[in-house]
Amino acid sequence: MPSADIPPKMRGLLLERFVEGKGEDDPYTLRSDIPFDASSLKPTDVVIRAAVAGVCHTDIMTVRGEMKRFLKEGLPIVPSHEPTGVIVALGSEAASEKSAPATGGKRPLKEGDRVGSLAHKEPCGQCEECKANRPKFCGNVSFLGISDKHGGLAEYLIADYRFVAQLPDEVSFETGAPLMCAGLTIYTAIKALQLEKGKHVCIVGAGALGHIGSQIAKSKRLRVSVLDARDAPLELCNSLRLKPDATYNCGKVDADDEQAVAAVVKAIGGEPDATIVTTDAIPAFKLAINITRKHGQMQVVGQPADPIPIPFYPLIFRDLRVTGSLLGNQQDLKELVDLVGREGIEVKTKTFKLDELPKLLGELHSPTFAGKAVVRVGEDQ
Repeated sequence: MPSADIPPKMRGLLLERFVEGKGEDDPYTLRSDIPFDASSLKPTDVVIRAAVAGVCHTDIMTVRGEMKRFLKEGLPIVPSHEPTGVIVALGSEAASEKSAPATGGKRPLKEGDRVGSLAHKEPCGQCEECKANRPKFCGNVSFLGISDKHGGLAEYLIADYRFVAQLPDEVSFETGAPLMCAGLTIYTAIKALQLEKGKHVCIVGAGALGHIGSQIAKSKRLRVSVLDARDAPLELCNSLRLKPDATYNCGKVDADDEQAVAAVVKAIGGEPDATIVTTDAIPAFKLAINITRKHGQMQVVGQPADPIPIPFYPLIFRDLRVTGSLLGNQQDLKELVDLVGREGIEVKTKTFKLDELPKLLGELHSPTFAGKAVVRVGEDQ
């Protein structure tokens, strides 16, 4: 589809105001007249006709105004940084051989390709982070649905080909959308641990990241345990083909009680070599650091509103390393989508329509919700 044939108005959701705190007020407006200009594409632009987009905790943070510091042009914005869809137009560089990494080096991107996109867009390409292939840390980078006006919850968006990956035929849009943030976040966290086969990783939080991550870790022949304060997500993990070796409901565990902590360690088969905290629940961080073995690692990917408590004793006297992990790059994304297709990793989703966002937000943090919430944007794909 030539860019001239892309309509100048589109249907989608707009975030037009922030809702401070944790109220249930619906901040989104469903519109059919959202302006969309694809008449003069930048060389790195890829226009995607949206199919399915994910909704995650960062979207809630955006609604609350907690991501304001990244906002470049103010509201309104189209939310969601987990878009998938079909390419309908490309900038000159995006259509060149430079885009071949998005297809695994097979060929450049082209119209009709089924793709997903990371949130990142327009890094400077010149700074230390960009030169080290860490553009996600570039001071110039913007984020789809967070600081960039284009997000996944409208009919079209403009992404950056350097953060796009072609989806294998066996990966549906519903499966692919959660991989663009939730899946890639946990994939790169596991990858960064550099654990040998047979080592024990404990994932604290069995939600969207946790249920995907436990399967990724199993596919890498690690010993896997999963903790959560809710039964439903743990039951989901145990229903998967690549299920964890152990699960435990830690909802009533006092992380300061040595006997309670010892009971958790026993239930999951010993102290983990590494823990990954995917939740924003503060007690989870203290429990994770208290169960990690000496000289072990704790990866932080959860984003709590309050400071994370890290007692000095386990940190120093057990020689623990605590690090953060933020998404990944295009190569990581291509590795992930191929791994999901090859290993049959199950991404469990619940699909909503564009006009069901209030319902989605109401269910997202319910004790009985399990898996990942996604929104079907395009009806013809």
